[in-house]
Amino acid sequence: MKKIKFLALLMLVGLVSVSCNDILDDNVNPDRAHAIEAKDGLPVIIYYAQQIVYDHSEYYAYFSQMLTTGGKSSVGAYSYKCEWEMLTMNRHPMWRRHFYDIGKNTVNLVNNSKAINSPNYELIGRTIMLMSTQLTTDAFGDMPRSEAYQSIAPTYDTQASVYAWMMQECDDLIAMYEDPEIINNPDNQPLTAKEDRVYGGDLEKWKGLVYAVKARLLLRNIPNVDRSPAMCQKIIAAADAAINQWRKGDVFDYQGGRDAWFGNEPRYYWDGGTGTQNAVWSVAQPVINSWESRGNLLGSAIPSKFFMVDLMGISKPDNEMTCGMFNAEGAHDGFANDPRCGLLMIARTGPASASVTSERIKMRYLENNIGMGTSYKIANYPNLYMGAYAGAADAYNPIFTMEELYFIKAEAEYWLGNKTEACALAKEATQWNIQRHLAAFLRLYPNENYNESTDNKYPGNSVAGGKPGYQPAEYWFAQVTAFLDNEDYFRGTSSKPAVDKVTNRGNKHWFFNPSEFTLSDLMQQKYIAMYLQPEQWTDMRRYHYSNNRNHYGIGDNQEIVYPTLRRPYNLYAAYWIDGLTEEQKENTWLQRINYDPETEEKYNRQELERLGAYKNYKWLQVPMIWAHEYGEVTSLTQEN
Repeated sequence: MKKIKFLALLMLVGLVSVSCNDILDDNVNPDRAHAIEAKDGLPVIIYYAQQIVYDHSEYYAYFSQMLTTGGKSSVGAYSYKCEWEMLTMNRHPMWRRHFYDIGKNTVNLVNNSKAINSPNYELIGRTIMLMSTQLTTDAFGDMPRSEAYQSIAPTYDTQASVYAWMMQECDDLIAMYEDPEIINNPDNQPLTAKEDRVYGGDLEKWKGLVYAVKARLLLRNIPNVDRSPAMCQKIIAAADAAINQWRKGDVFDYQGGRDAWFGNEPRYYWDGGTGTQNAVWSVAQPVINSWESRGNLLGSAIPSKFFMVDLMGISKPDNEMTCGMFNAEGAHDGFANDPRCGLLMIARTGPASASVTSERIKMRYLENNIGMGTSYKIANYPNLYMGAYAGAADAYNPIFTMEELYFIKAEAEYWLGNKTEACALAKEATQWNIQRHLAAFLRLYPNENYNESTDNKYPGNSVAGGKPGYQPAEYWFAQVTAFLDNEDYFRGTSSKPAVDKVTNRGNKHWFFNPSEFTLSDLMQQKYIAMYLQPEQWTDMRRYHYSNNRNHYGIGDNQEIVYPTLRRPYNLYAAYWIDGLTEEQKENTWLQRINYDPETEEKYNRQELERLGAYKNYKWLQVPMIWAHEYGEVTSLTQEN
């Protein structure tokens, strides 16, 4: 049966089971879209909404220099992880996800929704399509939109016209969500968690996602297009609207147990089981129909030096023998200044150093694409199947996070000159980001030797075998306070701190000093909070990969945003090294993804040639409309 593959997907993700003829068009051609009737289409489109967030995030974790691999390839099958050759890759799954799995199916869903006079389907489908369009244009730039489903070789719309459509679509959808004749339409078919795992069909909660996407879109004006006070106020208003919308009413939670601070941020939960019944970031590494997506491969990923040393503040960074040990700085200081280090990964056993074979449990890391050498194995590096997203088969993938909204507000406040308010927002978002991942740890790893008197259920030093260890609440909360407030913790009458403040250890930096809060503090903390989320790379591009090597200063004060960031080692020389001066190299970064070779180069080569994008590595270096030099582009929605 030609359609059995997609029916299997429906069963695996626990959705409604129907006959093949109800679900799909011919699935022989891998470049052809799936078509779904309205009654069955919504759960599939919602599933793909989280999947496209994953598709982008899986690439961007490497583009943003957060993760690397153990190799040092100059040409690899997954070049987004290493050398940025890109043009010989087979497929970019997020392209198909948008145009086929979400786009075509949403077109069918909307048409069928109108045919049965049940506009609730249309609203949710168009909301997902809006977000998917934003993710797609911010990855690829110009893209088919107005003619997308009229031929197999549509004209590409400019990125400005796509942004104009998205901004108008935000306003149109908000108006529809606020129209009682639509919301209260008696013909709206009832929706439950069976059809909508995110919100159970609650349109008020879906409206919050429109506001959130609008806030994200408006933020694209900063810092290169429009950083005026009026624009900053618009950004804050949109973020507030989303926050308030998600804080309204009861929390819809598929599994239950989420903290109230997160409100109704959209989360897609899995039940666990086999294949795509498992969380997309989990150790199960689910893949759709063997080729329609990529497994996460976190099992072979390694955290970067930039992420671990410069941002997390790993212990004793200048001591090769003790760096990354839990007690390297002090008995109770932990692996790093940032307590999330022990929540997002588990330290493993391996050689004490490249030249000392005696084993120690450490949080290890690598420079990007430099290679781990012969002394180490992947098994010596941290286990990344931890945290709220990757820690379990029944975890969740957030479609948009509350922390991002707070950081959007914080950035706008910063550019308004309200640095103290920006610091407070960033600090609150960080505090709850810690709590997000702590809640997952406490759920997944209960201490078998729990002692009520010490409350020793919190993440501590790892133990042999790559398992998490535990420590009493006293020290855990002291570590969190040291990170957030830069305070020493003294035990009893001792004059020596039991937990040192962060300015005395690790990277010796306090990110939340209200009197000295910088743009770098803000954006680096957002970077960590956006762990396995797509905004990491977008932010870096907006801020021109600003670092101490390219000397790209931002704003009137010429602030450096990511001081210690550097390009990966062993980049593909023909694209990123040859013929460039040292200064040019440092300012030449990946700015976009090439169009999907398996569809666009087959069916729409003429458009790629018109754009100058056909098999052209220099296209990868062209900034997005929102990442040009300040003043070069004066509007996101008008041709410049």
